[in-house]
Amino acid sequence: MSEVNYRFIDATKELVAFCDQAKTAGWLALDTEFVRERTFYAQLGLLQLAVADDIVLVDPLAGFELEPFWQLLADENVTKVLHSGGEDLELLHQCAQRMPQNVFDSQIAASVLGYGDSLGYAAMVQQFCDVELDKSQSRTDWLARPLSDDQRYYAAADVFYLARIYPRLLTELQQADKLALVADECALQIVKRTRQLNPDLAWREIGNAWQTSPQQRAVLQALAAWRLNTARRKDKPVGFIVKDATLIEIARKEAQSMAQLAAIDSMHPQAVRRWGDEIIAAVKTGLACPEENIPAEMPRLDFVDGYKGMFKKAKALIQKKAEELQVPASLIGSRKQINEVFHWLWFCNDALKQQLNPPDLLVGWRGELLKSELEALLLPRP
Repeated sequence: MSEVNYRFIDATKELVAFCDQAKTAGWLALDTEFVRERTFYAQLGLLQLAVADDIVLVDPLAGFELEPFWQLLADENVTKVLHSGGEDLELLHQCAQRMPQNVFDSQIAASVLGYGDSLGYAAMVQQFCDVELDKSQSRTDWLARPLSDDQRYYAAADVFYLARIYPRLLTELQQADKLALVADECALQIVKRTRQLNPDLAWREIGNAWQTSPQQRAVLQALAAWRLNTARRKDKPVGFIVKDATLIEIARKEAQSMAQLAAIDSMHPQAVRRWGDEIIAAVKTGLACPEENIPAEMPRLDFVDGYKGMFKKAKALIQKKAEELQVPASLIGSRKQINEVFHWLWFCNDALKQQLNPPDLLVGWRGELLKSELEALLLPRP
């Protein structure tokens, strides 16, 4: 393993100097360490930055002004290189109140170039640098201070190798004429990570929601909206408020009293005491929902007539386009992304489409590639 040299920044003056260095270089490698086990919002514990061989660790808990770095994130003239940076983008958006611009995700780049689907950072370093990374600190508490030498070294390595791999990926993408494709995909990730889930649509994220009746679906919608709003307000994971399976059980039984809530096996007595009144209010809201406002059905597609055959045809179309583009089919469309198109075209009315974001396969570079052919293939519904 290469010797990873790094320095620690805990003062604004040093941070300003590093940001100026990044502006001159035109790019920097970036990673974050955070903790999210017991909170709704991730808590930033460390920033790792690199410009070429200059590796710095920035302590966001040291109490100094980070505004120079937040401004750098929004600078479109500086490329921010991350690996599988979705959660990092969300966290940085939350902390900086602005979304990083001009992002280059090395996982996306590696996939486009055929190095593997959803390639993890350690696997990428092994493949490109023939180095096996130490993963012993991956579950550490990044909010605890002081950070140990092992923690610091682990964190520094995350950008040390990224800064070495980026120029190679960039060159290969330019040679393959695929840099624009990666740029489009990274820009799409920025847009997606900026979105906030509408509480009225939170029920659609619950796995077995398709098993509910229309009236139960209205109750589940009210319950899921209450839970998401509560989780955000209390800064607790949604599962810490009430778990998915319990929420569905409450909706099915249309529980309207403390006794009915307490009779649900998966409902913890403490949750009944703490949230009972609010849960009952949400149930009553759902029961009072006018028929015309009951949320549209979101069925399990495996049980829908004609779906399996049409899915195979859609998948074959994506495979054909992937071969033409010389990229992995999984980059263009996963099973989940294909299913989003089925739900959109077969089960979403115009009013619901106004609330939802269009499926990935119908917008952006994927839409240019697939939209007209997918719509011709899937409409009208068989």
